[in-house]
Amino acid sequence: MKKLFVCIALFGSLWSCQQSDKVEGRYGDESWQATNAMSGEQLLAELEGKDSVQATVSGTISAVCQAKGCWMKMDMAGNDMLVKFKDYGYFVPMNSSDYSATVKGWAYVDTLSIADQQELIRDSNKSDEEKETAIAEVTSPKVKLSFLADGVIIE
Repeated sequence: MKKLFVCIALFGSLWSCQQSDKVEGRYGDESWQATNAMSGEQLLAELEGKDSVQATVSGTISAVCQAKGCWMKMDMAGNDMLVKFKDYGYFVPMNSSDYSATVKGWAYVDTLSIADQQELIRDSNKSDEEKETAIAEVTSPKVKLSFLADGVIIE
């Protein structure tokens, strides 16, 4: 019986390791299509003069939370857009940087507090020394392009 338990545990851990390498796929709401997605330039133009817009946007993932995949950053026409996930209801793979992604939800301009900026740095993929330096440089709130995603498609 003990051998059976060990075999099941070993198989389960090997299976979960295999699954963690998969990046491509849908996360969150899966009921939408990536057709008519905006580029970063189009999103910035659409947001001009507004506080938020509902949008479907495509871009490249530039960073992902290394604690559990609870946020990601996307390059939007040279602007780093912080993407969080609706109701903290799903996460993306931590190894999805440099993949193309399409997100659907609400784009808005947000002010990140000093504490929030420091938390993002702690969860980043930087070395400990780089994190310490970056955290020390955070001295004031920062206005940032943000996105609350209902769903994400990673390609």
